[in-house]
Amino acid sequence: MFHEEVSDRYFKVTRNGVFGLSPGIELALVSSAQDARRFHLWEASPIEYLERLHLQNLLVPGLNRLEGIIHQANGELAIVTSQPRFEIIPVSVAEIDAWFASRDFQKITDSAYYRREDNLGVFDAHDKNLVRAGADLIPFDVIPCHPAGGFLAFIEETLAAGHSLRAVRTVTTHTK
Repeated sequence: MFHEEVSDRYFKVTRNGVFGLSPGIELALVSSAQDARRFHLWEASPIEYLERLHLQNLLVPGLNRLEGIIHQANGELAIVTSQPRFEIIPVSVAEIDAWFASRDFQKITDSAYYRREDNLGVFDAHDKNLVRAGADLIPFDVIPCHPAGGFLAFIEETLAAGHSLRAVRTVTTHTK
């Protein structure tokens, strides 16, 4: 990541073929008394990465700008994006919860929220991925998605039962 003075934007280039994370469910081997479905984060594809940027722009219009795609010498693609520079003013969990609640999201984990009206889930929404900008919060590095299929059913069943999900991060990123 680097800061460009004239535009006052930070530029980010994906590297090593890694395009962030994508949420979903997986099946685990468990006893018959437990639910085998588990919330999970996987490495995202380039299209999932671009969708994530688009959905972040729906939360905060103009947040992300696609600057280009680079075909690197090693044959891999890299995506170049930029975001405006923000002062890093820490926010509390209570402020994050209130910000999402004011936008009709339900909390589904300590750092994830879901809004049924437009089927928008926002994951990894913790105090390191949101900053204060004036009176508002900016979710600059969260993982938004439109849950579908079994993942959507899992979220809806969890919320209906009054339970919460817990993320299990087993993703490893590989360097080449």
